[in-house]
Amino acid sequence: MVTDVEIEREFEEFSVSIDNLSVLDKLKELCVLYHLSASELVEEWIAYVTSISSSHEPDLSSLENFERKFKVKKPQKQLNIKVEETRPSLYNKNNIDDLINDEGEDLYECYQTPGYKASIKRPHTTPEAINKRHTSIGWSPGTTPLSPAHFSPASATPSVKYGSRSNAGEVVCSFNPSGADPQQILQGHLLSSHLTVHCADQKEAFDDFKYMFQKQADKGAVLSDLIDDMAEKLQESLGIEEFSSLCIPTQEEVSVIGRVCCDSNGKLNAQSVILEGSQEISSGQRIKLDLSELRQFTVFPGQVIAVQGLNSTGQKLVVNKICTGVQLPFRPSLDNVEPASEDMSSEPFLMSVAAGPFTTSDSLLYEPLADLMRTVQNDNPDLLILLGPFVDSKHEQIINGDLEEPYEDIFDRQVQQIIKATENLSTVVVFVPSYRDIHHHFVYPQPPFSTKLDISESNTTERIHFVPDPCTLVVNNVTIGLSSMDVLLHLGSEETVCPPGSSDRLGRLVRYILHQHSYYPLHPPAEDVNLDYEQFEKQAIFPYNPDILILPSDLRYFAKDILGCLCVNPGRLAKGLVGGTYAKLRVKPSQHVEKATSHILQSSVAQVIRI
Repeated sequence: MVTDVEIEREFEEFSVSIDNLSVLDKLKELCVLYHLSASELVEEWIAYVTSISSSHEPDLSSLENFERKFKVKKPQKQLNIKVEETRPSLYNKNNIDDLINDEGEDLYECYQTPGYKASIKRPHTTPEAINKRHTSIGWSPGTTPLSPAHFSPASATPSVKYGSRSNAGEVVCSFNPSGADPQQILQGHLLSSHLTVHCADQKEAFDDFKYMFQKQADKGAVLSDLIDDMAEKLQESLGIEEFSSLCIPTQEEVSVIGRVCCDSNGKLNAQSVILEGSQEISSGQRIKLDLSELRQFTVFPGQVIAVQGLNSTGQKLVVNKICTGVQLPFRPSLDNVEPASEDMSSEPFLMSVAAGPFTTSDSLLYEPLADLMRTVQNDNPDLLILLGPFVDSKHEQIINGDLEEPYEDIFDRQVQQIIKATENLSTVVVFVPSYRDIHHHFVYPQPPFSTKLDISESNTTERIHFVPDPCTLVVNNVTIGLSSMDVLLHLGSEETVCPPGSSDRLGRLVRYILHQHSYYPLHPPAEDVNLDYEQFEKQAIFPYNPDILILPSDLRYFAKDILGCLCVNPGRLAKGLVGGTYAKLRVKPSQHVEKATSHILQSSVAQVIRI
């Protein structure tokens, strides 16, 4: 390939110097397109400018005219490519397998759910016998209601490793600020006489929701608005009169605000941090950040931050202080709520939380889900929150295409058995979808589940709630934030921390979410996440700081106080071949609390328990 040095050397022989990089790039492009060496290109150029009595120094405009003349003069030079005549091949039922053998091995990979590397090969012969594993999917009155056979086909093989576990019921994590025995508190639970569940999100917004139709201009407007909204909150919190534009050089220290970006497609590091401003404040301009003056900092792509520093050239901002966000206020207590919420109770209640997958990777018997339902029948919680995936797109049998039953039927069967297991209880069940649910919309935010089951009975309608992901629930005047997206794992893989190895990594990841007021503050999102920004602005922004934040993740389970909020990762109910964990919480509102702390924090307890 022709280099810049070669082109410059050839032009210097004619006393022509090339100072413009764009002109050099165009000259190299011409060499590649028309298969010219540097000397051939310069010879053609000199001949051209001599014929028109023009200056020998090339610019972009003259190079375009030169290219048009050159195309006419030497078309054979441009098309010096051997083209073979081809005729379209015709296939029929007798030779179609030849196409699959020769060219079609990768065809099926194009139709797999995103994120999977396993290829599904089509058998070249028809099997002599078909294994009808999924012919019976209904419930039989003669069987035990909570047997695994009800949650999956009875002919499936039970998971040996899950069945042989010896640590079921073990408490692996506790949160109890009062110091009392949490096990005794949870067992001594008195059922709440009044449990009200209200979805604080605009759930009706999903009625006309059409994703994959967003325009780049609309997406840019949303991202810019998020910066402006944070600017208003930080101005009030930091006492800043006005943020300066990123692109105006000044010899005085300035305060600016923008979104953290990376200067390349690689992972963010201390040398690749760029700040992107909003359209209103900085006309969408970007500036490189010099973080060498800071002893410690933590940033991630998409984080909206306020920066104080020196911008003497308009090209680089030397940073001496970073503000990574501000926390929203908690929802007002019952004494100050709006009249529409006066029926909201403040009684304590017991809740259980579990996140999918709900079956082990070697079976579709849903044994962990059956065990969870037995636990629910024993504990009789007021609220049961189940977060997907229910039909996991990462399950081995789904990846390999071993199922003959529709995915929707598998999900409906789980819902039916969960409803039946709780029909004699007063437990309210909340279903939250996951982007890993193969039968549901592969977009974030996600609309609520839909089901073919008839849940129109009054008792069932009051107890069963299908909510979007993410969503904010208000339960007995307690705000509960929910998202099944593994945002903690995504943030952890993209953040840059200085100095490395800082303590309490999980707490830091949750603080990102609370400070950014967003269930998914990362931008750009992870590769397998399809983010709809128009819906994101409506559904994924906190209306206020949650009292309880539930974030299931493949990272280690926890239950801890983060910025006055009770944050819980219940883990996964099934982890590969073995059983996982779920969470149990007794939530009790308190009357006397500080403004910076949730009114449930000091009097509530939480446990993460092995299934």
